Parts: sequence; structure tokens; C-alpha cells
Amino acid sequence: MNTAAARRLPLAALACTAVVLTMTACNNDSADTSKPAKQTSTAPAAKANGVEKLPAAEIYNKAMRANAEAGSFRERMDRADAVTDLRLSATECTGTVDKKELGSFDIVIKGSDTFAKVDQTLAKELDNKVPATKWIHGTRDNSLMKALASYCHQEQFTDPDTSSTPMTKKAIRDSGGHRAVPVELASGGRTLTYLVSADGTSNLLAVDSSDNTAEGDITYSDFGSPSAPRSPPTSSKPPPADGAA
Repeated sequence: MNTAAARRLPLAALACTAVVLTMTACNNDSADTSKPAKQTSTAPAAKANGVEKLPAAEIYNKAMRANAEAGSFRERMDRADAVTDLRLSATECTGTVDKKELGSFDIVIKGSDTFAKVDQTLAKELDNKVPATKWIHGTRDNSLMKALASYCHQEQFTDPDTSSTPMTKKAIRDSGGHRAVPVELASGGRTLTYLVSADGTSNLLAVDSSDNTAEGDITYSDFGSPSAPRSPPTSSKPPPADGAA
């Protein structure tokens, strides 16, 4: 793993926050009181996968492959200059990027097409070259669309990172209610900690930058869940060719 690749997620120049498309399931059937209620069973806890027995670099590589093989996941980042929440796959991305005082935007990527909708604050930052609160459409050949799409790190699925840098394994700890093996990467006197699930599939669960606060924290969840809406926004408008974020 070269340093840039290892840190590409927390060091991304842009940050996506997922457009959370929620669907509420409703059951309007009346309860049948003539029969005893069914007992709900609790799913058994995932079994230990033994990943903590591997060398640190192998743990990192295994976690990156596991995330790629999941096909999709939710990625959230919290950094000083941006808060993100993405749903990603190799071909799709949905999100809303919150760049705080600079404004925010929604993004939908489907194949080679990128759709984005900036708020009024970001439109002003872009010198009003794009309309506020309206969907615009383009490809990554356009500089603005390329900049916005760069928040969606889809290479995590097509080219998962591998370690070529010494890493250090630590004792198992909790990460969001899951047992995780910390694998530390030291760079420039600071540390990034990659937390890999010690139970079930050895997914990368989080990146902890508490010793490197400028980098931001990242969490991963919803492995294998749908990553994008079935169709992109229907109302769109090409941005100017010279737009830049």
C-alpha cells in the first residue's frame, strides 16, 4: 500500500453524504388473536473468524477484499471540513456532500453518468455557474462533475487496496458493537487505525483517526445492501464545461 492509497478515504478532496432513500414496510393486516403470537427468534451471533491470528498486513488486505466482495456498502465520514454518508457499489453511488460553510450537494452516479444538485451556498461558491437546488447532469469529462464524483471512491470495489507498508496489529476492541481487530498505519508521526471485524466476514468496519484528527473518521456498514436508486433523477441540466468545485 502506498501512503496515498492507504489514506485515500480520509484524505479525499471531496466528501459524499448519501441521499438516504428509505422505504418503510407497512403491514395493515389485523392481528389474529385466535392464535398465540409467534415467538421471534434471535439470530445467533456471528462466529469468530480468527482474523486476529494473521499478520497485520494480511488482516488489512483481507478486509479490503471482503469489502470489495460485498458488492456494496454504506460509507460515512466525519472530518473537520466535511461530513459524508455514501451508498456505494462499483457502478453506482448516492450521496449528499456537506462541506459545511461552503455548502452541500446531492449526488447520484449511475454508470458513466453523474447527476448533482447543489444548494444555494455552494452555487454561490461556484459563482452561480450552476443553478441552485436543480439537478445537473454530465460525465467525468466535465471538470465540475469529475470533482463532485471524486467523493465516490468506487475503486474500492474494482481495485481494492493492498498493503506494502509496515502495519501494527493491536488487541481486539469494540467498534460500533462489533469485535474488531485494530491494524495501525503510522505516517508522519501520526497513526490511522483500521478496524477489521473479528466475527463473521472480516470486513473493514471503520477507520479511526483519533491520533490524526485532520484525516477524519470513517465507518462502513450495510454490506451488500442496494447502493443507489433504480433510476437517476429525470430532471437534469448539463453544467458549464469549465465548472470546478
